[in-house]
Amino acid sequence: MLNRILDRRVRKDKGYDLYLEIPESEYFNFYEDVTEDDAHNILDLFLEYHHDDGRPQNVKINYDKNNNSINIRADLNYEANDHTDPRIIPDYLR
Repeated sequence: MLNRILDRRVRKDKGYDLYLEIPESEYFNFYEDVTEDDAHNILDLFLEYHHDDGRPQNVKINYDKNNNSINIRADLNYEANDHTDPRIIPDYLR
């Protein structure tokens, strides 16, 4: 699933706005509902997959039925970051 996510970043004074778009068919293979907890989980996996140590804040998730996609928006903060330990991402999410 992680390699099917489209992402866009917009630079801000302190960090970035991050927008993720996931095809609904991919999303619903792994999740039953559209929840903020799932959005946080996806963001954590996505950032780790891309070796990005940004910290997501103000996370919002939206199911766009007209576009057949799940959209996640977050602010990424990089201030005072220390590198975190890498996690293992299951093969089925790659």
